[in-house]
Amino acid sequence: MNEKRKMPFPEAVTAVFAKTPRRGAVKTRLQPLLGEEGALSLHKSLIQFVFRNLEAAALCPLEFWVAVGDGALEGDSLHEEVFASICNVKDIYKQADGDLGARMADCARQVLQRAHSVVLVGADCPAVDGAYLQQALQHLQDGANIVFGPAEDGGYVLLGLRQVPDCLFVDMPWGSEQLMQITRERMRAAGLGWVELEPRWDVDRPEDLPRWEALRPCGPV
Repeated sequence: MNEKRKMPFPEAVTAVFAKTPRRGAVKTRLQPLLGEEGALSLHKSLIQFVFRNLEAAALCPLEFWVAVGDGALEGDSLHEEVFASICNVKDIYKQADGDLGARMADCARQVLQRAHSVVLVGADCPAVDGAYLQQALQHLQDGANIVFGPAEDGGYVLLGLRQVPDCLFVDMPWGSEQLMQITRERMRAAGLGWVELEPRWDVDRPEDLPRWEALRPCGPV
């Protein structure tokens, strides 16, 4: 509790979204280049890098929200070594069923029952560093209800919330290059205001790998 009080944003929570590391089920768009084992190794490295990087910033409490996936045992998935080795088990949560929108909305609603604000970050977004997260948290603390970190590929790498509007999560083209634009249109139509940070990149495509290799401390994937 004392450590939480020392954080600059103790009433916020950052939820790192991640898939359970399972061979053949992660980083599927990169498997033709890296193979199933290479894609799995990349996925684990990203999870570790993103969580530890944000944890080192010590801005607010961090949690893992894990997508278990079909055919995985819940206990095995939530306590997977890659999560439990860098996060207290009590801070590992199972994502809800449904598409990404349903899972994000459920997470946000649960966290907002016990926190002032929540920031969702994908575990494949290593460009979301402590300084970037701090910007989002500050906007939320200053009164913004919704903060986006747009992705260079048309989606977003960060979503900060003090409320959970359905229009952000229902019938959205997840994974599409049009996601952020359609989100803006939905927000305008609903009369909602928001804050946008500078765009950042994630690791989804072959062209993203050189930047990841330059960023990570251990060299190429």
